[in-house]
Amino acid sequence: MKKLMQQFRRVSRSAQALILILAAAALALVLEIGVFHISFFTQDQERYPQTEIDLSSMGGWNREALPLLPENPTVSFDNLSVPARSVTIRTAGPSGVLSGNVGICDEASAYKTVGAGSFQVNPGGAENTVTVRLQSHGTLSRLRVTFTDALTEPVFLLSVTLNERQPLAVNGLRLLLMAFSLSALFLIVHFRIYRREYQFGRLSYRLMNLGVLLLCLLICGGTFYAQNADHSLLRPYPTLEEIRSPEMVVDAYMQQLDAFEKGQIELDLDVNPQLATLNNPYDTGERDKKEVAYHWDRAYYNGKYYSYFGLAPLFMVYYPVFWLTGMLPTTAFAGLLLSVFAVVMIFAAVHALIRLFTPRANLLLLLAGELAVVCGSFLYLMQASSSSFYYLPLIAAAGWLAAFTALASLAFLACRPAAGPVSHIRKRVLLFFLCGVSLVMLVLSRPNMALLAAAFAAPLFLRILIDKSLSWRQRLLESACPFLIPVLVGAAAVMYYNYIRFGSAFEFGTAYQLTESDIRFNSLSFSPHHFGSMLYHYFAESFVYTEFFPFLRFTTEKCVDFGNYLYQEYSAGLLQMPLNFGFFLLVPLLATRFREKKDSRKKLVPACLLVGILILGYLDFMLGGIHIRYVCDLSLALSLCSFIMALDLIHFDGTRSARFLYVIVLCAFLVTVLRGLLLIFSNETNDVLLNNPDFYLKISRMFCE
Repeated sequence: MKKLMQQFRRVSRSAQALILILAAAALALVLEIGVFHISFFTQDQERYPQTEIDLSSMGGWNREALPLLPENPTVSFDNLSVPARSVTIRTAGPSGVLSGNVGICDEASAYKTVGAGSFQVNPGGAENTVTVRLQSHGTLSRLRVTFTDALTEPVFLLSVTLNERQPLAVNGLRLLLMAFSLSALFLIVHFRIYRREYQFGRLSYRLMNLGVLLLCLLICGGTFYAQNADHSLLRPYPTLEEIRSPEMVVDAYMQQLDAFEKGQIELDLDVNPQLATLNNPYDTGERDKKEVAYHWDRAYYNGKYYSYFGLAPLFMVYYPVFWLTGMLPTTAFAGLLLSVFAVVMIFAAVHALIRLFTPRANLLLLLAGELAVVCGSFLYLMQASSSSFYYLPLIAAAGWLAAFTALASLAFLACRPAAGPVSHIRKRVLLFFLCGVSLVMLVLSRPNMALLAAAFAAPLFLRILIDKSLSWRQRLLESACPFLIPVLVGAAAVMYYNYIRFGSAFEFGTAYQLTESDIRFNSLSFSPHHFGSMLYHYFAESFVYTEFFPFLRFTTEKCVDFGNYLYQEYSAGLLQMPLNFGFFLLVPLLATRFREKKDSRKKLVPACLLVGILILGYLDFMLGGIHIRYVCDLSLALSLCSFIMALDLIHFDGTRSARFLYVIVLCAFLVTVLRGLLLIFSNETNDVLLNNPDFYLKISRMFCE
């Protein structure tokens, strides 16, 4: 072995890397066969003979299958006399994931049927067969199969077999993931990547960073693939009947594009004249009691319907696709394109922030943290939920907030006392101009998130304005003016657009939405109780953890201790992503004394951003309520700032305590990544579960075999 190691060290680094990757693949194969398929080698056909239960003797047998009806989704097989290690159930019926359980009677419980296992199956798809592990005490005398989900139509049992011989079926996706993870581990340990600091100019480090970026984009593509079994990109331009159909409520952007194409601002929807006769058309209870039909969650004002959702996705995706193809994107495809943009901008923001705050960054923490920021910001959750158009402006806002962060950081760094060559001046002007454009696009995505952009940029931009080492030309003509021109033009356009719709330059239409309650009565007033509730629900509220895939889900627990109605739906706190605990590093950071004035921005910017996050959280809580979408307003800003502070303060230094803290932070990043990926399969819309049940079951069986 010693000679082998000596020969291994003599070969080139690239050859060493290749050998480690091959070793990881071999080990992954051993684990796949020796751990996940160990039961294949322990099958005892003599002790546990394969026995197919005769379904034809059961009542309801139709010569092909045994139906389980919605009113009685249970079947019991009695008078059995065989030891059992497994039961294999083959089904047929409707497409969709159905859950069930298996109960048994054996020598230890001869009279009472006890639960022995649970299962999920898709009767109408490729995953229509499931094997449930059993362990009967002695011989099995009774077997009961029950579907616990409510059935809407019959499910047929094609066969039920005890102790069926299981083939050696390698799970390719699990094998690939294990090989990838082990390869990464071997390479990190062998080349001691955890000791290295990131160098912007080093090609190998840039390639590693590019690899993480490509991995994030690959996950975007995988999320789109998982959302729907037909993976459709485009859909035909809808007819007038489709536009006015209540079913089209899922895509306000299609309706708005149609309105613009017809030369109007209001949506081309039928307006029920009874709405005008109501005492309060925004009262859900009155609309329902008087049975007045209306279009859900559209702004109703002066007898017309409007969309109050930000226009950025329309300009970024819908119109480009429409101009190029004459068709419209599906909401899932729109979510994919917006997510790709957001991922690229998040990586740009990370590297700009490193240049601004943390020139000494640990390489491994950087690579793991970039993936953790994308997952911890709930970006994949938002993309996986994009069949609900509510999430499209959130994804767009995440992209533009990241773009603003990157551009503002680079623009600040471009301001130096010396005038520099003309090319530097042009670069500075361009950066500030694009920074202003990104702020306008952020407002067109999610107006309230502009508060976060202001909180981040205010300390930086104010420092430029008061920096006496810069000339007035640099401060005003080359910095302030290029930024303010697009901001003022954009603000004027947005205010004019609001005014011609709702008679107010500052009304975006949220006050006139026909939804759960009359939003006009939601008001701002400070209350310690409400502020504490916001902190709990937006930051501390836990996931509901489960034993089975996907192992976590959002809480739907209702709280009625607010004095009046408050909108509450699926939610979880930001601290469920361990990455965000990095924000508590602000405490020792504020206690640190910096010798140089330039380092004070490490205190000022995070402190201002924290204040902005708390203010925006309270605004969302009071004006909106409790929902994961409101939490998503804060998630990217908190994740980015937490990551940058951790990257600045945590290093793999020589002391044992520093290494211990390093490992804790790295594990927090990896847990954040895992939770962010699991939320693709557990969210408000549950698209993967409902629209692509076979894929959902394939992923779940990676963990449950």
